[in-house]
This record gives sequence, structure tokens and C-alpha cells, in this order.
Amino acid sequence: MSETAPIRFFLGSNSPQGFVSRFDQLDYGDPQWHTFYIKGGPGCGKSSFMKRLAAVFENRCPLMEQIPCSSDPDSLDAVIFPEWKVSIADATAPHALEPKYPGLSESILSFGDFLDPLKIKPYGETIRLISQTTSKNYSQAIDCLAAAKSFLTDSHRIALSSLNPQKLNAYAKHFSYKNFPKKPGRGKEKVRFLSAINAEGIVSLASTVRSLCQDICFISDDWGAASSLFLSALRSHALENGQDVITCYCPLSPHTKIDHLILPELGLAFLTENRFHDLSGLIDQPTLISQRHIHAKRFLDLDSLRRHKKRLSFNQKAAAQMIAQAVYLLSENKELHDQLEQIYLSAMDFSMMDDVLESVVAQMIDFKIAREGSSLL
Repeated sequence: MSETAPIRFFLGSNSPQGFVSRFDQLDYGDPQWHTFYIKGGPGCGKSSFMKRLAAVFENRCPLMEQIPCSSDPDSLDAVIFPEWKVSIADATAPHALEPKYPGLSESILSFGDFLDPLKIKPYGETIRLISQTTSKNYSQAIDCLAAAKSFLTDSHRIALSSLNPQKLNAYAKHFSYKNFPKKPGRGKEKVRFLSAINAEGIVSLASTVRSLCQDICFISDDWGAASSLFLSALRSHALENGQDVITCYCPLSPHTKIDHLILPELGLAFLTENRFHDLSGLIDQPTLISQRHIHAKRFLDLDSLRRHKKRLSFNQKAAAQMIAQAVYLLSENKELHDQLEQIYLSAMDFSMMDDVLESVVAQMIDFKIAREGSSLL
């Protein structure tokens, strides 16, 4: 594993269905895991606290995953510490979380306790107006993303009708046979997002791939039909061969369409590239041992596609415009949210945060000692 960048994934995304959360992935499905849920309003220091905790364990947790906020990637929504079997997360909307087994598997950190409500009372009208405006903007942004998806789905159907599935599946099977060594048992899967749509546009965390893989296969696919089916086939073959995978879904089709696939143990990644996935920063990187390119055109009837050239071009442009409008609305919300944070920030007392941090660090160490039955050096 390279050390060029921290491991960062999104666990949620704005989508045509609204906000889609995969915070169910925080504990790796491990009953020995413990998760800290942070409760508190905007500006209560949730992200800053998680950054401080991540810094404490930076050199003691090489597999640490930082989970940026999909609406504001400069902030953190969660941090996962695999070696310590601990996660910590912002447990407020739109990814609200509540303990299933309080004390046993989860603990609540209530940062609202450090807020003086009397100090925000004078801003009541402003807070309500911001809340109403952001709600309206978000609803319109989701409508725009739904419209974008409808155009892209039409292009996806056209590409599917021009696809040779037998050729694609045969290639996927042959590729898997050559590149996915057989291991006992079935592989494990983690679900993530490598990109998100927010106030900055379509934001990619592609640098994470450099941290995990030195062998990258770029799949050039303007319409996303061949690449999604190819990646789905590779995913199945990899899991059957006992290889662990990280499956990264498309924000516009967050439950069905695979955009990227990562096999960390093999240091191998498959990334879809097109106008909506700018991977120029990864191509021809000196840190890569090898890079390969697969063009979706090899699986498509190009004559059939040419008959739909104008329609495909229109769909691409229309989808891009709808996404741009969604981004504009989300950028307005970001500005309003920043104002809201400043109001709450002025009412916070952060003097106890050092004690809370020391307590969480101590608990993480105690959990590991209890689990492993030995003291830590």
C-alpha cells in the first residue's frame, strides 16, 4: 500500500432519491466493533474533534479510513479505525444514527451539552429562515439530479441495446482467471462512494486509489453501460475467488450502478473514466507499477450507436446542465450552512473538548486491551 495520500471514501451521497447513506458500513459487520456517535448541531465541533482523534492515531492505524462529508469534503463525517475495531461518526441528519446496543456496541458523545441555548435565541428568525431556504433548495437540487439521471438512463439503454453481452462476459471471465488468484472461502465486500455531487461539482476522491493500488485499469465508457456490467462481472468473480473488494457505486444510481471496483489485497483497481469522472490526475502517475486501458467500444456495435448520435449528444449535454443547476443550488446551501455554523459556533464552550478527546482515546485503548487480553506498548 502506498503512503501518498490518506484513505478517504464517502459513505453517503446526494442522489436522485435524496441523500443516500451507507453508514451501515461503519462497523464492517463485526460484533466486536465499537462506534462513537456524535450528536450536536452545526458548528458544534464534530468534524474538528474527529480530525483531532484521527491525528492521535495517525501513526498507529495505517488502514484508517477518513470519511469526508459528501456535501463539504473539507469536513469529516466519520473516521474508521480498523486495527482498533472502532469508528466515530457524526450521527445527525441526513445520516442520523441511533445505538442498537447502547454501551455494548455504541456510545453517544453529546456535543450539544457544550452549547449555550440562550446565546442562539436572538438568531431564532435567521435560523428558521435558513432552514426553510436550504430545505427548498435541496428539494430542487434533487429534482435536477433526477432529471439528469433520466437523460443518462436513456443513453444507458441505447448503449445496452448495442452491447454484445457474450463478448463482455467472456472477457471478464478471462480477465478474472488471469488476475484474481483463487483463495479459500468467499471474499468480503465493502460498499463505498468514490465521488459525490456537492457545492463544488462532481468531487472525486481518486487519490485514495493511489494509496491502495499500484495497478490501475481505466475503463473508458462514455455511456456507463458496458463498464457497469463489466465491473459487476469482475466483482462476482473476485468474491467467488475469495478476494476482498471495495465496490464504489454511482451517486446517480447509488444502489445498482458500479462506477469503480478496488481489490486492495491485489493492489488492483478498475476505474470508469468519462466526462463525469475526471481521472486525469491518476493517469501516467510515476507511482503506478502498471496501468491498463479498456475501451468500452470493443463490446459495442458502433454502427448502432452512430444511428443515435444526436440523441446521445443531447442527453449528455442536458444531463450536464441539470447537474450544474443542482451544484448551483447546493452551493447556495453551503453558504447558508456556513452562516448557521457561525451562529452556533459563537454559542459553544469548547473548553471540555480536550477531556472528551482523552476519554475517547482511553476507551479505545481499553477496548483493545479487553479484546486482546494484553496491554498495549
